[in-house]
Amino acid sequence: MTQPSGRNRRKDTRFDVKIKVDYSTKDIFVSNYVTNLSKGGVFIETKTSLPVQSEIHCTFILPDFNVKIEAKGRVVWTYDVKKGTGKVVSGMGIKFTDLSPQHKAQIEEYLLKLSHPSATAH
Repeated sequence: MTQPSGRNRRKDTRFDVKIKVDYSTKDIFVSNYVTNLSKGGVFIETKTSLPVQSEIHCTFILPDFNVKIEAKGRVVWTYDVKKGTGKVVSGMGIKFTDLSPQHKAQIEEYLLKLSHPSATAH
């Protein structure tokens, strides 16, 4: 198991979510759930993590926005600790390596909504 390099070194704030994600490598196609999301990447909860440095292509739809996000990413660590519990969760941290400017902006808008629900209310 590879551990994240430390929460205090994390560049982007992570938000708890539950979003269905499809991801693939050149050899496999899998569906699971993103359980947290940041501007820089996602955590995919799975019992069968890919090796660190694996390259993936992932697709997910942002809830309430109905926007399909497509990104390429790299596995940078392979487990997480559930916030407030100390419980280890199987999965993999994915750092986005190729994300269109439009999709990046849509993720940022979605995260803004999560951090300030009234900021995007109509």
